[in-house]
Amino acid sequence: MKYFVSVLFMFLFVFSGAQAQNSLPEDFDATVLENMKKWHAPGLGLAIVRDGQTVLAKGYGVKSFKTMEPVNENTLFQAGSTTKAFAAMSIAMLIDQGKANWDDPVIKYIPEFRMEDKYVQNHLTIRDALSHRSGVSYLSNLNLFFGKNLSETWDMMSNNGQQASFREKWDYNNTTFALSGKVVERISGLPFHEFVRQNILEPLGMKNSVMLDEEVRTSGNRAQAHQHYEGTDYEIPYPYIEYTKSAGMLNSTPVDMTKWMKFLLAKGVWEGKRLVSEEHIEEMLKPQMLLEPKDIYPAAASYNHNYYAYGLAWFVHDYKGQKIAMHTGSIDGMVAIIGILPEQNIGVYVFINSDHIEYRHALMYSVIDILLNNERTNWSEKLYQVYHPENGDAYETAMAHPDIKSEDLIGTYKLKGTYPLIIKEIDGVLKGYLGIQVTEIEQQSDGRFLLIDPETREIPRKNFLTVTVNEDGDVKNVSLSGMTFEKQ
Repeated sequence: MKYFVSVLFMFLFVFSGAQAQNSLPEDFDATVLENMKKWHAPGLGLAIVRDGQTVLAKGYGVKSFKTMEPVNENTLFQAGSTTKAFAAMSIAMLIDQGKANWDDPVIKYIPEFRMEDKYVQNHLTIRDALSHRSGVSYLSNLNLFFGKNLSETWDMMSNNGQQASFREKWDYNNTTFALSGKVVERISGLPFHEFVRQNILEPLGMKNSVMLDEEVRTSGNRAQAHQHYEGTDYEIPYPYIEYTKSAGMLNSTPVDMTKWMKFLLAKGVWEGKRLVSEEHIEEMLKPQMLLEPKDIYPAAASYNHNYYAYGLAWFVHDYKGQKIAMHTGSIDGMVAIIGILPEQNIGVYVFINSDHIEYRHALMYSVIDILLNNERTNWSEKLYQVYHPENGDAYETAMAHPDIKSEDLIGTYKLKGTYPLIIKEIDGVLKGYLGIQVTEIEQQSDGRFLLIDPETREIPRKNFLTVTVNEDGDVKNVSLSGMTFEKQ
């Protein structure tokens, strides 16, 4: 069922929250709402802190196109990869207890861990895992989302080769990062979510932040996930990603994120009590791998840097003479971003309940400019052009094979280092199974094979299965998402 943005903005001036508005211009709320409409953001949660005080904790827009309930300062959103900083913080706390070191090999705590490259297997450290520099094939990252099972994904790493030399380059990988959570579990004897709850969420009073899928399902104040596609907005299933563990399992609220940012900016002190050493807070925010901004975020490439790097679960770079530590969170139907300026004691966190709405970057930079009294840049307009180029609507193409029938695709296909792709017909519908993912395959009139997600079939995506045939005209292999599977 389709829900249009125009319906949303009849209600958008319903928003609530706690704020110290004197730090923000009078038209701040109106500007946020105007830009939400421009970027097709259904709802937004915003947290701003400065000098240990909450500047703003507020909700804008709606939680769901179906209910039109307003977002407020305690509405729950998926935090995605901004969870990663909680993993680094957990390791730092264990180091303070004398139980670990940043440069300990992962295999010291997970002796059963196996990689195809034995040198990397034996020398991969906690620091390497937290800074995404293992060099292992990106297929290892994709396997996590195919099977939604970290144990299986780690087991398959014994068949995942290197796409780069160890520590040669930065390659974002949730699977290797999640080893950090397993290390926490092995050292503490607690599940990762329980360690975080006992040592971070409860001490900081982050009472509405949850990490388990069942806790999210039963939340009475939760944003729903959405996607904007070709001018129409769709509500899609909520991204339950407990299975990602320390790589992305946190769900939180604007109010709770004010507490997290105040704690970070106080360098590990909360209400007069030190919970983690300042030394390790600073270590997390030190550059570990230098990066090219254009290879990471288009937003980051839109202005000049003296340096751009990745630390321990944080991107770190300079902005107009100030150091920023930031990270995004991105999962189907939800996005987030956090940015802290340690030297200026400023923090900004943005949640948006729709898929890859990059207004998050624009809003973060706009707030920072306001609080630093910088010359204003219209970040919304500037980045909208970056993320919406005039020639940006490109669709995946695939060769048509009118002589191939649907039944010719039935069979098992394999690619080293991942799950088998099994294509079979069930009740007259051709389906592909990869891990626990199920995709319907529908032959079009031109002979191409359209891939359909059963959970979001109303979205008219144009993704196709690429089919290769041999000299006899029989199916040799199929490709999807850049991966080629050989028919057995």
